[in-house]
Amino acid sequence: MKALKKTALYLFKRLLRVCKGWQYQRLFETSASKQPCLVAYLPKQNRGWILDFLWRDLQAQFGSIQSIGCDIAGDEGELRHFIRHHDVYVVAMGIKFLNQLIEFGIPEKRIVLYHTHVRLGLPLDRLEELHGVLVLNHFERELVSMRKVKKERIHIFPAGYDPCLFGPNVQDGVNQDPVHRDIDVLFVGRYRFGPDGYYHKRKRYFLQVQIVNRLIAIGLNVAILGRDWECCEYPLDQRVRVIDLPHAETPEIYKRSRLVCSVAAQEGGPVSFLEGMASGCLMLSTPTGFPADIQAGELGSWLMPIGADCEAWCIQITRLLWNIEPLNSEVLNQRLELLRPAQFSSLSRQLVSICFSDYQLV
Repeated sequence: MKALKKTALYLFKRLLRVCKGWQYQRLFETSASKQPCLVAYLPKQNRGWILDFLWRDLQAQFGSIQSIGCDIAGDEGELRHFIRHHDVYVVAMGIKFLNQLIEFGIPEKRIVLYHTHVRLGLPLDRLEELHGVLVLNHFERELVSMRKVKKERIHIFPAGYDPCLFGPNVQDGVNQDPVHRDIDVLFVGRYRFGPDGYYHKRKRYFLQVQIVNRLIAIGLNVAILGRDWECCEYPLDQRVRVIDLPHAETPEIYKRSRLVCSVAAQEGGPVSFLEGMASGCLMLSTPTGFPADIQAGELGSWLMPIGADCEAWCIQITRLLWNIEPLNSEVLNQRLELLRPAQFSSLSRQLVSICFSDYQLV
């Protein structure tokens, strides 16, 4: 009896999705002559995190792109409103949100998935039917293509940064004087309570705390830029400088830092890597997100194996701090060229070209 009810519920949901799909199809057919618009789908309970901030930064760029709208929907009602009044492509800000859109009945050909990082155990239904998939690096592009998605539909789309905030001053350049960079090692990111959660496993807070404590013990000046570290469940050395600032005030911290370090096993950026590179810091990271596409040892950027332990990280950090010369202007200029596609202005134009290929960007 229980199995019969389960089957009946499944069939009912499937029928409902088909009916709603027809309704949405008619809405999209009547919207072809309306204003083109990109709409991110991110439920309201998921606002206030990095994906929300990144989309808001992208949205701000659309003031310079005439005739293309850009907005965000937090539920199906808001989404339906945009579809009624615009020629819409929907950007699913993560896999679970993609599945929700499919359940709503949104046609797959009108959906672009922002695939922030690989997630095990989550279904990827009809991925090959989507209008496009945005991935962070070429490794993830290859993984997605193995799901029978045509490569021309898979686009490298790094987490963005604002060059007006993070980058060399036009007159002065990036200050490489160690006297002005009084923070030896900077870690970036907020703390999230709950050591058994997925977030802890991905961010590897325990390893980060081990490294911080060891570096402080050998006399280095270490800082963590991010909030909620007072909730840390690991024995963090009290001598570490925990800095909590609005994002607009963080560029000064990067400019005072010699090396930026990211130990996370999986990242959707890391945004700190983009901002640190633009600010002239030495960079050390696991091969995830944007750093995975940079050859280790080039442009003042190095990679650590995922399996490296605390001792290996500390050896590499101290070697870089003591042996690597300050970055010269040639390397800094090469960095800025490498980062250009990750600027929010570039990413907004890329999205327009993916979804509205007939639109002529000026």
